[in-house]
Amino acid sequence: MEKKDNITVNNTFKSESSFNKIQGPIFIGRTWQEYMKMFNLDLKELKGLKILDCAAGASSFRGHTAKYGVDVTAVDLIYNEKADDLCVKCKEHLKLLVESLKKVQDKFVWKFFSDPDDLEFAREQACKEFVSDFNSYKGEHYIPADIQNLPFEDKSFDLVLCSHLLFIYDHRLSYEFHLNAVLEMLRVCKGELRLYPLVKNMGVKSEFVASIIADIPDVKMELVEVDYEFRKGGNEMLRIVKI
Repeated sequence: MEKKDNITVNNTFKSESSFNKIQGPIFIGRTWQEYMKMFNLDLKELKGLKILDCAAGASSFRGHTAKYGVDVTAVDLIYNEKADDLCVKCKEHLKLLVESLKKVQDKFVWKFFSDPDDLEFAREQACKEFVSDFNSYKGEHYIPADIQNLPFEDKSFDLVLCSHLLFIYDHRLSYEFHLNAVLEMLRVCKGELRLYPLVKNMGVKSEFVASIIADIPDVKMELVEVDYEFRKGGNEMLRIVKI
């Protein structure tokens, strides 16, 4: 449990089905290719930018884009753990995810991945790339942090990304958590913040999306369609631009 400004946040993201076996945060990586599609990114346009990836998990985005000279810092609550322990955790959680997906395949869109086995293979590779990069850059480009209290100066990053934490868990994380997290990410951002996905189970858009749009002034917000959909209806990101 973590407290900030009288808000209690439960970081035990117990999901349905096999995920009930997980104690603590779910730790699963996503491929750098997913990032490019989820956030409408282009490698050429990322060069020269300082990028922050929030709740990055075991994703390969930082490690892969670094090969092309892209400056990415990743933050996650459990980056204080050892690389080997994170690798084991990622593999265990990925196995449980695939077990769950195989029981409800019809509730997901199999376009980016052809089936659960294809997803498992791709994300295993992402985990391997993450572990290798984490071993080399822990404490430098991988920082343990709560997104409600980021250890960076104001306007430190040109672009901030956050995937699969906000909105998708609106039944477990309060609206106050969502609002504080978005405000904190905007604090360290001098350009724009992109959030994905906006839907939870069964393709239902989180009610918090409209509330965030209404409650944060002096920014430009737009819903942007993206070329990625895994959860049904999950083909939009929220783009928030500082003005």
